[in-house]
Amino acid sequence: MTRQNIIEQTNRFLIDELDIDAKLILPDTELKRDIGISSVDAVSIAIFVEQTFCCPIIMPQIKAIVTINDLYDYIEQNQKL
Repeated sequence: MTRQNIIEQTNRFLIDELDIDAKLILPDTELKRDIGISSVDAVSIAIFVEQTFCCPIIMPQIKAIVTINDLYDYIEQNQKL
């Protein structure tokens, strides 16, 4: 899957499932600080990533994903499609 596909699917999930304003979804946006991602939201993101990209994320890895771009990078580097 291309990076553009990753970005589009991830952004759609963030907007539709986590109700994040599309204007806030920028590569350098911090998930926790800027858009208020909670622990429950982080688990939802991890489930989405695993189901959509066959790319499991374990807790230490979730903590290392700070920005939206970090999330895109992680998916791109670890997807198994």
